[in-house]
Amino acid sequence: MRAGLHWTGERSTRAIRFGLACASLLIALSLLALSGAAAFGPVREPPPIRVSFRNSIPVSGTVAVRALPIVLGSVADFGAIPFGTQYRVTNNPGAQNEVSIAVNPRNPANIVASANDYRGYPGLPGDVWCGVYATWDGGKTWLEQLVPRTGGLSVVTVSGDPSVAFDADGNAYAACLGFSRTTDDNTVAVSKSIDGGRVWGAPVALVTVNLPGEFHDKSYIGVDTSQSPTRGSVYVTWTKFMTGTDCGSYSAPIVLSRSTDGGARWSPPVDISGAGYRCNQGSQPAVGPGGELYVSWMNYYFGGQRVAVERSLDGGTTWGAVSTISARPPGDLYNGPPRTPHFPSLAVNPIDAPTGNRVHVVWTDERYGNADILMATSSDGGSTWAAPIRMNDDVGANAQFFPWVTASQKGWVFVSFYDRRDDPADHQLTVYVATSMDFGVSTGRNRRASAQFDPGTWFIGDYIGIASFGDFAYPAWCDLRNLGEEEVYMAGPWLFAVPGPISGRLP
Repeated sequence: MRAGLHWTGERSTRAIRFGLACASLLIALSLLALSGAAAFGPVREPPPIRVSFRNSIPVSGTVAVRALPIVLGSVADFGAIPFGTQYRVTNNPGAQNEVSIAVNPRNPANIVASANDYRGYPGLPGDVWCGVYATWDGGKTWLEQLVPRTGGLSVVTVSGDPSVAFDADGNAYAACLGFSRTTDDNTVAVSKSIDGGRVWGAPVALVTVNLPGEFHDKSYIGVDTSQSPTRGSVYVTWTKFMTGTDCGSYSAPIVLSRSTDGGARWSPPVDISGAGYRCNQGSQPAVGPGGELYVSWMNYYFGGQRVAVERSLDGGTTWGAVSTISARPPGDLYNGPPRTPHFPSLAVNPIDAPTGNRVHVVWTDERYGNADILMATSSDGGSTWAAPIRMNDDVGANAQFFPWVTASQKGWVFVSFYDRRDDPADHQLTVYVATSMDFGVSTGRNRRASAQFDPGTWFIGDYIGIASFGDFAYPAWCDLRNLGEEEVYMAGPWLFAVPGPISGRLP
Protein backbone atom coordinates (compact mmCIF):
# COMPACT_ATOMS: atom_id res chain seq x y z
CA MET A 1 0.00 0.00 0.00
CA ARG A 2 1.18 3.48 -0.80
CA ALA A 3 1.86 6.07 1.88
CA GLY A 4 -0.70 8.85 1.92
CA LEU A 5 -1.74 11.59 4.32
CA HIS A 6 0.43 12.56 7.28
CA TRP A 7 -1.55 14.66 9.70
CA THR A 8 -0.29 17.86 11.28
CA GLY A 9 -2.03 20.12 13.70
CA GLU A 10 -1.29 23.21 11.67
CA ARG A 11 -1.45 23.13 7.86
CA SER A 12 0.59 25.37 5.60
CA THR A 13 -1.42 27.83 3.55
CA ARG A 14 0.91 27.57 0.59
CA ALA A 15 1.93 24.44 -1.31
CA ILE A 16 5.35 23.56 -2.79
CA ARG A 17 6.06 25.81 -5.76
CA PHE A 18 6.32 24.53 -9.28
CA GLY A 19 6.53 26.14 -12.74
CA LEU A 20 3.89 25.94 -15.43
CA ALA A 21 3.71 28.36 -18.33
CA CYS A 22 -0.03 27.86 -18.85
CA ALA A 23 -1.18 29.33 -15.54
CA SER A 24 -3.37 31.79 -17.42
CA LEU A 25 -5.58 28.83 -18.23
CA LEU A 26 -8.11 27.26 -15.89
CA ILE A 27 -11.02 24.92 -14.93
CA ALA A 28 -12.15 21.98 -17.13
CA LEU A 29 -10.76 20.13 -20.11
CA SER A 30 -9.50 21.13 -23.47
CA LEU A 31 -8.72 17.85 -25.18
CA LEU A 32 -5.87 18.02 -27.67
CA ALA A 33 -3.84 15.60 -29.75
CA LEU A 34 -0.41 14.86 -28.30
CA SER A 35 1.67 12.22 -30.10
CA GLY A 36 -1.46 10.22 -30.76
CA ALA A 37 -2.67 10.44 -27.15
CA ALA A 38 -5.36 12.44 -25.45
CA ALA A 39 -3.90 15.47 -23.70
CA PHE A 40 -5.47 18.35 -21.89
CA GLY A 41 -4.90 21.46 -19.87
CA PRO A 42 -6.80 23.65 -17.45
CA VAL A 43 -9.04 26.19 -19.19
CA ARG A 44 -10.35 29.33 -17.52
CA GLU A 45 -14.01 29.44 -16.58
CA PRO A 46 -15.63 31.66 -19.22
CA PRO A 47 -16.09 35.27 -18.18
CA PRO A 48 -19.71 36.36 -17.86
CA ILE A 49 -21.63 37.23 -20.98
CA ARG A 50 -23.62 39.74 -18.95
CA VAL A 51 -21.55 41.83 -16.58
CA SER A 52 -24.07 44.39 -15.38
CA PHE A 53 -27.71 44.93 -14.46
CA ARG A 54 -27.95 41.79 -12.38
CA ASN A 55 -30.23 41.45 -9.40
CA SER A 56 -28.35 41.36 -6.13
CA ILE A 57 -28.06 38.15 -4.15
CA PRO A 58 -27.62 37.96 -0.37
CA VAL A 59 -24.19 37.12 0.98
CA SER A 60 -24.32 34.53 3.72
CA GLY A 61 -23.80 36.06 7.14
CA THR A 62 -25.68 39.24 6.24
CA VAL A 63 -29.05 37.49 6.10
CA ALA A 64 -30.99 37.09 9.32
CA VAL A 65 -31.36 33.48 10.41
CA ARG A 66 -35.14 33.94 10.54
CA ALA A 67 -35.33 35.43 7.05
CA LEU A 68 -38.03 33.78 4.96
CA PRO A 69 -36.88 31.83 1.91
CA ILE A 70 -37.48 33.37 -1.50
CA VAL A 71 -40.74 31.92 -2.81
CA LEU A 72 -40.40 30.39 -6.27
CA GLY A 73 -43.27 28.63 -8.00
CA SER A 74 -42.96 24.94 -8.74
CA VAL A 75 -43.71 23.53 -12.17
CA ALA A 76 -46.00 20.53 -12.48
CA ASP A 77 -46.87 20.28 -16.16
CA PHE A 78 -47.46 16.56 -16.49
CA GLY A 79 -48.02 16.88 -20.21
CA ALA A 80 -44.53 18.23 -20.86
CA ILE A 81 -42.92 16.57 -17.84
CA PRO A 82 -44.42 13.10 -17.39
CA PHE A 83 -42.46 12.06 -14.30
CA GLY A 84 -41.99 14.36 -11.39
CA THR A 85 -42.49 17.89 -10.19
CA GLN A 86 -39.82 20.41 -11.12
CA TYR A 87 -38.70 23.25 -8.89
CA ARG A 88 -36.93 26.35 -10.10
CA VAL A 89 -34.10 26.80 -7.61
CA THR A 90 -32.76 30.16 -8.82
CA ASN A 91 -34.76 33.09 -10.14
CA ASN A 92 -32.50 35.85 -11.39
CA PRO A 93 -31.23 37.34 -14.68
CA GLY A 94 -27.69 36.14 -13.96
CA ALA A 95 -26.45 32.75 -15.19
CA GLN A 96 -26.07 29.72 -12.93
CA ASN A 97 -24.47 26.43 -14.03
CA GLU A 98 -22.36 23.44 -12.87
CA VAL A 99 -24.77 22.13 -10.26
CA SER A 100 -24.21 19.98 -7.17
CA ILE A 101 -26.93 18.85 -4.73
CA ALA A 102 -27.14 17.13 -1.33
CA VAL A 103 -29.98 15.96 0.97
CA ASN A 104 -29.81 16.29 4.75
CA PRO A 105 -29.86 12.72 6.18
CA ARG A 106 -31.60 14.00 9.31
CA ASN A 107 -34.29 15.91 7.40
CA PRO A 108 -34.85 15.03 3.73
CA ALA A 109 -36.95 18.17 3.24
CA ASN A 110 -33.74 20.16 3.80
CA ILE A 111 -31.81 20.14 0.53
CA VAL A 112 -28.77 22.23 -0.41
CA ALA A 113 -27.62 22.93 -3.97
CA SER A 114 -24.71 24.89 -5.39
CA ALA A 115 -23.69 26.37 -8.74
CA ASN A 116 -21.39 28.78 -10.50
CA ASP A 117 -23.38 31.99 -9.96
CA TYR A 118 -22.60 34.76 -12.44
CA ARG A 119 -24.45 37.49 -10.57
CA GLY A 120 -21.09 38.39 -9.08
CA TYR A 121 -19.97 39.13 -5.55
CA PRO A 122 -20.99 42.55 -4.15
CA GLY A 123 -18.20 45.09 -4.62
CA LEU A 124 -16.43 43.05 -7.32
CA PRO A 125 -16.84 43.22 -11.10
CA GLY A 126 -19.76 41.07 -12.20
CA ASP A 127 -18.20 37.60 -12.46
CA VAL A 128 -18.68 34.08 -11.20
CA TRP A 129 -18.88 33.14 -7.50
CA CYS A 130 -19.94 30.06 -5.53
CA GLY A 131 -23.71 30.17 -5.16
CA VAL A 132 -25.44 28.13 -2.44
CA TYR A 133 -29.19 27.52 -2.30
CA ALA A 134 -31.21 25.85 0.46
CA THR A 135 -34.77 24.62 0.91
CA TRP A 136 -36.59 23.29 3.99
CA ASP A 137 -39.78 22.20 2.25
CA GLY A 138 -38.49 19.69 -0.28
CA GLY A 139 -37.86 22.24 -3.01
CA LYS A 140 -40.99 24.39 -3.05
CA THR A 141 -39.15 27.48 -1.81
CA TRP A 142 -35.45 28.33 -1.86
CA LEU A 143 -33.07 30.71 -0.11
CA GLU A 144 -30.40 31.91 -2.56
CA GLN A 145 -27.03 33.08 -1.22
CA LEU A 146 -23.32 33.35 -2.01
CA VAL A 147 -20.54 31.76 -0.02
CA PRO A 148 -18.90 34.67 1.87
CA ARG A 149 -15.72 36.21 0.44
CA THR A 150 -13.88 35.87 3.73
CA GLY A 151 -11.28 33.48 5.12
CA GLY A 152 -9.73 31.35 2.40
CA LEU A 153 -11.64 33.05 -0.42
CA SER A 154 -10.70 36.60 0.59
CA VAL A 155 -7.58 36.54 -1.63
CA VAL A 156 -9.42 35.83 -4.91
CA THR A 157 -11.93 37.67 -7.10
CA VAL A 158 -13.57 34.67 -8.80
CA SER A 159 -14.95 31.47 -7.28
CA GLY A 160 -16.49 28.39 -8.88
CA ASP A 161 -16.44 24.60 -9.28
CA PRO A 162 -18.88 24.29 -6.36
CA SER A 163 -19.90 21.05 -4.65
CA VAL A 164 -21.97 20.39 -1.53
CA ALA A 165 -22.41 17.57 0.99
CA PHE A 166 -24.01 16.89 4.38
CA ASP A 167 -22.48 15.02 7.30
CA ALA A 168 -24.44 12.55 9.43
CA ASP A 169 -25.35 15.26 11.94
CA GLY A 170 -26.96 17.54 9.35
CA ASN A 171 -24.09 20.01 8.89
CA ALA A 172 -23.67 21.19 5.30
CA TYR A 173 -20.36 21.81 3.52
CA ALA A 174 -19.59 23.68 0.31
CA ALA A 175 -16.24 23.29 -1.47
CA CYS A 176 -15.20 26.07 -3.87
CA LEU A 177 -12.29 26.77 -6.17
CA GLY A 178 -10.99 30.34 -6.08
CA PHE A 179 -8.83 32.29 -8.53
CA SER A 180 -8.32 35.72 -10.09
CA ARG A 181 -8.37 36.54 -13.78
CA THR A 182 -5.53 39.07 -13.64
CA THR A 183 -3.18 37.47 -11.07
CA ASP A 184 -1.96 33.98 -10.15
CA ASP A 185 -3.97 33.82 -6.90
CA ASN A 186 -5.53 30.36 -6.53
CA THR A 187 -7.16 28.50 -3.65
CA VAL A 188 -9.47 25.64 -2.71
CA ALA A 189 -11.67 26.39 0.31
CA VAL A 190 -14.60 24.87 2.24
CA SER A 191 -17.45 26.71 3.96
CA LYS A 192 -19.69 25.09 6.58
CA SER A 193 -23.30 25.67 7.59
CA ILE A 194 -24.60 24.31 10.90
CA ASP A 195 -28.22 25.30 10.24
CA GLY A 196 -29.02 23.52 6.98
CA GLY A 197 -27.81 26.27 4.65
CA ARG A 198 -29.27 29.45 6.20
CA VAL A 199 -25.88 30.89 7.14
CA TRP A 200 -22.46 29.83 5.79
CA GLY A 201 -19.27 30.33 7.74
CA ALA A 202 -15.96 31.78 6.62
CA PRO A 203 -14.35 29.42 4.10
CA VAL A 204 -11.26 27.57 5.32
CA ALA A 205 -8.42 27.25 2.79
CA LEU A 206 -7.12 23.78 1.98
CA VAL A 207 -4.41 25.18 -0.29
CA THR A 208 -3.43 28.69 -1.39
CA VAL A 209 -0.84 29.52 -4.08
CA ASN A 210 0.24 32.54 -6.11
CA LEU A 211 2.65 31.18 -8.70
CA PRO A 212 2.55 30.91 -12.49
CA GLY A 213 3.77 27.32 -12.17
CA GLU A 214 0.89 25.76 -10.26
CA PHE A 215 -2.88 25.64 -10.47
CA HIS A 216 -5.41 23.72 -8.36
CA ASP A 217 -8.59 22.89 -10.26
CA LYS A 218 -11.89 21.01 -10.27
CA SER A 219 -12.44 20.30 -6.57
CA TYR A 220 -15.21 18.02 -5.23
CA ILE A 221 -16.31 17.16 -1.68
CA GLY A 222 -17.50 14.00 0.09
CA VAL A 223 -18.30 13.19 3.75
CA ASP A 224 -18.12 9.98 5.78
CA THR A 225 -21.59 9.35 7.26
CA SER A 226 -20.85 5.74 8.27
CA GLN A 227 -20.68 4.28 11.78
CA SER A 228 -16.96 3.53 11.32
CA PRO A 229 -14.06 5.12 13.27
CA THR A 230 -13.65 7.64 10.42
CA ARG A 231 -17.26 8.87 10.69
CA GLY A 232 -17.45 12.64 10.23
CA SER A 233 -14.31 12.90 8.09
CA VAL A 234 -14.69 15.41 5.25
CA TYR A 235 -12.73 14.81 2.05
CA VAL A 236 -11.95 17.10 -0.87
CA THR A 237 -10.12 15.99 -4.01
CA TRP A 238 -8.95 18.03 -6.99
CA THR A 239 -6.41 18.22 -9.83
CA LYS A 240 -3.04 19.87 -9.24
CA PHE A 241 -1.59 21.22 -12.49
CA MET A 242 2.16 21.60 -12.13
CA THR A 243 5.46 21.44 -13.98
CA GLY A 244 6.20 18.00 -15.40
CA THR A 245 6.17 15.88 -18.52
CA ASP A 246 3.29 13.44 -17.90
CA CYS A 247 0.88 15.51 -19.99
CA GLY A 248 3.46 16.90 -22.39
CA SER A 249 4.65 20.12 -20.79
CA TYR A 250 3.11 19.58 -17.34
CA SER A 251 1.70 17.00 -14.93
CA ALA A 252 -1.76 16.74 -13.36
CA PRO A 253 -1.99 14.42 -10.33
CA ILE A 254 -5.09 14.05 -8.15
CA VAL A 255 -4.61 15.34 -4.60
CA LEU A 256 -6.70 14.94 -1.44
CA SER A 257 -7.15 16.85 1.80
CA ARG A 258 -9.11 15.64 4.84
CA SER A 259 -10.66 17.25 7.89
CA THR A 260 -11.42 15.25 11.03
CA ASP A 261 -12.80 18.13 13.11
CA GLY A 262 -15.80 19.28 11.12
CA GLY A 263 -13.92 21.41 8.62
CA ALA A 264 -11.99 23.60 11.08
CA ARG A 265 -8.56 22.25 10.05
CA TRP A 266 -7.39 20.36 6.99
CA SER A 267 -4.47 18.05 6.23
CA PRO A 268 -1.87 19.21 3.70
CA PRO A 269 -2.90 18.11 0.17
CA VAL A 270 -1.31 14.78 -0.78
CA ASP A 271 -0.88 13.26 -4.24
CA ILE A 272 -2.95 10.06 -4.25
CA SER A 273 -2.89 9.15 -7.96
CA GLY A 274 0.57 7.58 -7.98
CA ALA A 275 3.09 6.66 -10.66
CA GLY A 276 1.58 5.92 -14.05
CA TYR A 277 -1.50 8.06 -13.35
CA ARG A 278 -0.21 11.61 -13.55
CA CYS A 279 -2.39 13.10 -16.28
CA ASN A 280 -5.86 13.37 -14.75
CA GLN A 281 -8.98 15.47 -14.32
CA GLY A 282 -12.50 15.29 -12.86
CA SER A 283 -12.05 13.55 -9.48
CA GLN A 284 -14.76 12.74 -6.95
CA PRO A 285 -14.53 11.18 -3.45
CA ALA A 286 -17.22 8.84 -2.05
CA VAL A 287 -17.44 6.86 1.18
CA GLY A 288 -18.83 3.36 1.80
CA PRO A 289 -20.87 2.00 4.74
CA GLY A 290 -17.71 0.84 6.53
CA GLY A 291 -15.86 4.11 6.07
CA GLU A 292 -14.07 2.92 2.92
CA LEU A 293 -12.91 5.95 0.94
CA TYR A 294 -13.02 5.76 -2.86
CA VAL A 295 -11.88 8.35 -5.40
CA SER A 296 -12.61 8.23 -9.13
CA TRP A 297 -11.23 10.35 -11.96
CA MET A 298 -10.55 10.33 -15.72
CA ASN A 299 -6.99 9.35 -16.61
CA TYR A 300 -5.41 10.40 -19.92
CA TYR A 301 -2.54 8.34 -21.32
CA PHE A 302 -0.71 7.66 -24.57
CA GLY A 303 -3.39 5.55 -26.18
CA GLY A 304 -6.64 6.96 -24.88
CA GLN A 305 -8.63 7.54 -21.70
CA ARG A 306 -9.72 5.34 -18.83
CA VAL A 307 -11.68 5.69 -15.61
CA ALA A 308 -9.41 5.29 -12.58
CA VAL A 309 -10.61 4.31 -9.08
CA GLU A 310 -8.62 4.08 -5.87
CA ARG A 311 -9.55 2.93 -2.34
CA SER A 312 -8.31 3.69 1.16
CA LEU A 313 -9.41 1.70 4.21
CA ASP A 314 -7.96 4.09 6.80
CA GLY A 315 -9.37 7.48 5.90
CA GLY A 316 -6.79 8.36 3.28
CA THR A 317 -3.61 7.52 5.21
CA THR A 318 -2.66 4.67 2.85
CA TRP A 319 -4.01 3.64 -0.56
CA GLY A 320 -4.38 0.43 -2.50
CA ALA A 321 -3.54 -0.05 -6.16
CA VAL A 322 -5.36 2.03 -8.76
CA SER A 323 -7.92 0.03 -10.74
CA THR A 324 -9.05 1.12 -14.19
CA ILE A 325 -12.09 0.73 -16.41
CA SER A 326 -11.77 0.94 -20.18
CA ALA A 327 -13.54 4.03 -21.50
CA ARG A 328 -14.14 5.62 -24.88
CA PRO A 329 -15.53 9.08 -24.17
CA PRO A 330 -16.69 11.02 -27.24
CA GLY A 331 -15.18 14.31 -28.27
CA ASP A 332 -16.93 17.64 -27.94
CA LEU A 333 -20.60 16.99 -28.70
CA TYR A 334 -21.32 20.51 -29.95
CA ASN A 335 -18.08 21.18 -31.85
CA GLY A 336 -17.68 24.38 -29.84
CA PRO A 337 -19.54 26.07 -27.02
CA PRO A 338 -21.05 24.78 -24.90
CA ARG A 339 -18.12 22.52 -24.10
CA THR A 340 -18.84 18.95 -23.01
CA PRO A 341 -15.91 17.43 -21.05
CA HIS A 342 -16.52 13.86 -19.95
CA PHE A 343 -15.76 12.98 -16.32
CA PRO A 344 -16.83 9.90 -14.35
CA SER A 345 -19.06 9.93 -11.28
CA LEU A 346 -18.85 7.51 -8.35
CA ALA A 347 -21.26 6.19 -5.71
CA VAL A 348 -20.79 3.54 -3.02
CA ASN A 349 -23.95 1.65 -2.15
CA PRO A 350 -24.85 2.27 1.51
CA ILE A 351 -26.22 -1.26 1.96
CA ASP A 352 -24.72 -4.60 1.00
CA ALA A 353 -25.92 -6.71 -1.89
CA PRO A 354 -26.26 -10.48 -1.29
CA THR A 355 -22.65 -10.94 -2.43
CA GLY A 356 -21.22 -7.90 -0.67
CA ASN A 357 -21.01 -4.15 -1.04
CA ARG A 358 -21.21 -2.58 -4.50
CA VAL A 359 -19.35 0.41 -5.94
CA HIS A 360 -20.84 2.10 -9.02
CA VAL A 361 -19.10 4.29 -11.61
CA VAL A 362 -20.78 6.05 -14.56
CA TRP A 363 -19.32 7.87 -17.56
CA THR A 364 -20.11 8.88 -21.14
CA ASP A 365 -18.93 6.36 -23.74
CA GLU A 366 -19.21 6.00 -27.53
CA ARG A 367 -18.13 2.36 -27.96
CA TYR A 368 -21.57 1.48 -29.35
CA GLY A 369 -21.56 4.17 -32.01
CA ASN A 370 -22.88 7.22 -30.16
CA ALA A 371 -22.59 8.92 -26.79
CA ASP A 372 -24.23 6.62 -24.19
CA ILE A 373 -24.20 6.51 -20.40
CA LEU A 374 -22.46 3.39 -19.10
CA MET A 375 -22.23 2.10 -15.53
CA ALA A 376 -19.72 -0.40 -14.20
CA THR A 377 -20.13 -2.07 -10.80
CA SER A 378 -17.57 -3.68 -8.51
CA SER A 379 -18.40 -6.22 -5.81
CA ASP A 380 -14.86 -6.55 -4.44
CA GLY A 381 -14.01 -3.05 -3.30
CA GLY A 382 -13.05 -1.72 -6.71
CA SER A 383 -10.38 -4.35 -7.45
CA THR A 384 -12.29 -5.67 -10.47
CA TRP A 385 -15.28 -4.39 -12.45
CA ALA A 386 -18.16 -6.22 -14.10
CA ALA A 387 -18.93 -5.52 -17.73
CA PRO A 388 -20.73 -2.17 -18.01
CA ILE A 389 -24.43 -1.78 -18.62
CA ARG A 390 -25.97 0.97 -20.69
CA MET A 391 -28.16 3.20 -18.52
CA ASN A 392 -29.96 5.13 -21.28
CA ASP A 393 -32.78 3.08 -22.82
CA ASP A 394 -33.36 4.99 -26.07
CA VAL A 395 -33.11 3.12 -29.36
CA GLY A 396 -31.83 5.99 -31.49
CA ALA A 397 -28.39 7.42 -32.05
CA ASN A 398 -28.85 10.69 -30.14
CA ALA A 399 -26.32 11.66 -27.50
CA GLN A 400 -26.37 11.50 -23.69
CA PHE A 401 -23.73 13.14 -21.48
CA PHE A 402 -22.89 14.63 -18.04
CA PRO A 403 -23.94 11.59 -15.96
CA TRP A 404 -24.01 11.70 -12.17
CA VAL A 405 -24.76 8.78 -9.84
CA THR A 406 -26.16 8.35 -6.33
CA ALA A 407 -27.24 5.35 -4.23
CA SER A 408 -30.05 5.63 -1.67
CA GLN A 409 -30.51 4.03 1.73
CA LYS A 410 -32.61 1.34 0.00
CA GLY A 411 -29.72 0.35 -2.19
CA TRP A 412 -31.30 1.80 -5.31
CA VAL A 413 -28.92 3.41 -7.78
CA PHE A 414 -30.04 6.55 -9.63
CA VAL A 415 -28.20 8.11 -12.59
CA SER A 416 -29.10 11.51 -14.05
CA PHE A 417 -27.83 12.86 -17.36
CA TYR A 418 -28.44 15.33 -20.15
CA ASP A 419 -30.22 13.61 -23.06
CA ARG A 420 -30.85 14.65 -26.67
CA ARG A 421 -33.21 11.77 -27.56
CA ASP A 422 -36.31 14.00 -27.73
CA ASP A 423 -34.85 16.25 -30.44
CA PRO A 424 -34.71 14.76 -33.97
CA ALA A 425 -31.87 17.21 -34.69
CA ASP A 426 -29.85 15.76 -31.76
CA HIS A 427 -29.23 19.19 -30.23
CA GLN A 428 -31.74 20.24 -27.55
CA LEU A 429 -31.51 18.82 -24.05
CA THR A 430 -33.78 17.05 -21.59
CA VAL A 431 -32.76 15.57 -18.24
CA TYR A 432 -33.46 11.87 -17.74
CA VAL A 433 -32.96 9.57 -14.74
CA ALA A 434 -32.18 5.86 -14.91
CA THR A 435 -32.65 3.55 -11.93
CA SER A 436 -31.16 0.21 -10.92
CA MET A 437 -33.00 -1.64 -8.15
CA ASP A 438 -30.75 -4.71 -8.16
CA PHE A 439 -27.40 -3.22 -7.16
CA GLY A 440 -26.31 -2.37 -10.68
CA VAL A 441 -27.10 -5.65 -12.44
CA SER A 442 -29.73 -4.04 -14.71
CA THR A 443 -31.54 -0.74 -15.21
CA GLY A 444 -35.22 0.12 -15.19
CA ARG A 445 -37.03 2.33 -17.68
CA ASN A 446 -35.64 5.86 -17.89
CA ARG A 447 -37.80 8.65 -16.54
CA ARG A 448 -37.92 12.14 -17.99
CA ALA A 449 -37.18 14.75 -15.34
CA SER A 450 -37.28 18.07 -17.21
CA ALA A 451 -38.75 20.05 -20.03
CA GLN A 452 -36.72 20.37 -23.23
CA PHE A 453 -34.44 23.36 -23.79
CA ASP A 454 -31.71 24.61 -26.10
CA PRO A 455 -28.24 24.54 -24.47
CA GLY A 456 -27.24 27.85 -26.05
CA THR A 457 -23.78 28.73 -27.32
CA TRP A 458 -21.92 29.70 -24.16
CA PHE A 459 -21.25 27.47 -21.11
CA ILE A 460 -23.54 25.09 -19.17
CA GLY A 461 -20.93 23.91 -16.67
CA ASP A 462 -18.94 20.68 -16.68
CA TYR A 463 -21.36 18.50 -14.70
CA ILE A 464 -24.85 18.26 -13.20
CA GLY A 465 -25.85 16.58 -9.95
CA ILE A 466 -28.21 14.14 -8.27
CA ALA A 467 -28.90 13.15 -4.66
CA SER A 468 -31.22 10.52 -3.20
CA PHE A 469 -33.10 9.60 -0.06
CA GLY A 470 -35.02 6.34 0.28
CA ASP A 471 -37.31 5.88 -2.72
CA PHE A 472 -36.62 9.27 -4.23
CA ALA A 473 -34.03 10.88 -6.46
CA TYR A 474 -33.37 14.62 -6.65
CA PRO A 475 -31.60 15.52 -9.92
CA ALA A 476 -30.44 19.13 -10.31
CA TRP A 477 -29.15 20.79 -13.46
CA CYS A 478 -28.54 23.98 -15.45
CA ASP A 479 -31.66 24.79 -17.52
CA LEU A 480 -32.19 27.41 -20.26
CA ARG A 481 -35.95 27.12 -20.86
CA ASN A 482 -36.55 30.73 -19.72
CA LEU A 483 -35.66 32.59 -22.93
CA GLY A 484 -32.11 31.24 -22.78
CA GLU A 485 -31.49 32.37 -19.20
CA GLU A 486 -29.41 29.81 -17.27
CA GLU A 487 -31.13 28.75 -14.04
CA VAL A 488 -30.83 25.86 -11.61
CA TYR A 489 -33.74 23.41 -11.56
CA MET A 490 -34.43 20.38 -9.40
CA ALA A 491 -36.88 17.48 -9.89
CA GLY A 492 -38.50 15.55 -7.05
CA PRO A 493 -39.66 14.10 -4.82
CA TRP A 494 -42.12 12.26 -7.04
CA LEU A 495 -39.32 11.04 -9.28
CA PHE A 496 -39.20 7.50 -7.94
CA ALA A 497 -37.88 4.22 -9.25
CA VAL A 498 -39.53 2.09 -11.96
CA PRO A 499 -39.42 -1.62 -11.18
CA GLY A 500 -38.28 -4.24 -13.63
CA PRO A 501 -35.11 -4.64 -15.67
CA ILE A 502 -35.49 -3.67 -19.31
CA SER A 503 -31.83 -3.70 -20.36
CA GLY A 504 -29.14 -6.11 -19.34
CA ARG A 505 -25.43 -6.18 -19.80
CA LEU A 506 -24.14 -5.18 -23.18
CA PRO A 507 -21.68 -7.37 -25.08
